[in-house]
Amino acid sequence: MFDFKFNKAFYNPAELLKVVPVPKATFYSWQADWISKGNDPKLMGKILVKGTSTVFWNGPIFLNWLYENKFNMETKYDYEAEDKKKAVLVISKLKQQKE
Repeated sequence: MFDFKFNKAFYNPAELLKVVPVPKATFYSWQADWISKGNDPKLMGKILVKGTSTVFWNGPIFLNWLYENKFNMETKYDYEAEDKKKAVLVISKLKQQKE
């Protein structure tokens, strides 16, 4: 697990992408891919507020998901290698911010 301190517990999607610098298109592509494989987006840190269309993200859960499912993934196809490269770049940027 990658150790990073978040300033608050939950973020709206735009705020999360400022803290964890994943391109917006990549972020939504990863969600769609995760869901298409039958996985629950809650495991990525997505929180739906009942009775509304409001969505929040749990930063530590998302970062852990990113680390376990993209950064450390075994790649077989070119698109998987691209996803891994993007995740490595994000984690590298966060490590630089920590220093």
